[in-house]
Amino acid sequence: MDEIGQKLRNARIKKGYTIDDLQQITKIQKRYLIAIEEGQFDHLPGDFYVRAFIKQYSDAVGISSDDLLEEYKSDIPNAQPTQETAPEETKTRSIKEESNSFFSNLGNYIPQIVVGIIVVVIIGVIAFGMIHRNQSSSSVTIPKDNTEQTTKKAKKTTKKKAAKKTETKSKETAVKESDTEGTYTITNAPSDGLKVVVEGSNGQAWIQFKEGDNTTWQQALSADEKKETTVPSDTTTFTIQTGNVNNTKVTIDGKDVDLSKSQSGDTIVKTLTFNIEK
Repeated sequence: MDEIGQKLRNARIKKGYTIDDLQQITKIQKRYLIAIEEGQFDHLPGDFYVRAFIKQYSDAVGISSDDLLEEYKSDIPNAQPTQETAPEETKTRSIKEESNSFFSNLGNYIPQIVVGIIVVVIIGVIAFGMIHRNQSSSSVTIPKDNTEQTTKKAKKTTKKKAAKKTETKSKETAVKESDTEGTYTITNAPSDGLKVVVEGSNGQAWIQFKEGDNTTWQQALSADEKKETTVPSDTTTFTIQTGNVNNTKVTIDGKDVDLSKSQSGDTIVKTLTFNIEK
């Protein structure tokens, strides 16, 4: 039996817990608890869950999980997130946001620019008429008044832009669960990226966040602790792996995701998959 497993088993026996008791307390399947006590970490779902399950086990039997993980860190697998593309991805997002902001601000001033150009033209026509009148007393040039036409054009342009803004607002982001448990479809995703918030609810939850095949981040979230991620607009799928789905809350673009089906199962270890429709 592995040394860390022996230490946990002795603490469990000292507490008077059976394996079945511990399964009810931690919600970890019995076969995984036995594998931990036997030091057979390769029998667990993956390296990601080894630390999470050992932490839940030690907390349940009264052992400091931080001290235990530090003491046996050389024996416990430690999967690290890959962040190779983070700098390039951050730079790309910044360029996109600046570009979107510039064109958005320019669009707001189009009506004023049009009116300004027409006013300049009118002034030019009036000036030309005055010069021509001075040159020939027998000929008087009166410029055509385009003020009313200009006002109508400006109002028409404003109405079109208001209608376009109303149409854009009506297309709100929607998240719908498919027939497959734990799989969701997202429609009307914003062009500037999708804001996803993962929160520890009612207790601690170990989370791994992946965009496509790349792990963006992973950590243990305490109760009421939140982690926000902006998923780029060119991403088609992302996943949230949780070591305790009952203590996990997910919000997408300000809307809570319904995890009731996933939370009603026998196991608390879940992988939630989100597919973004373009």
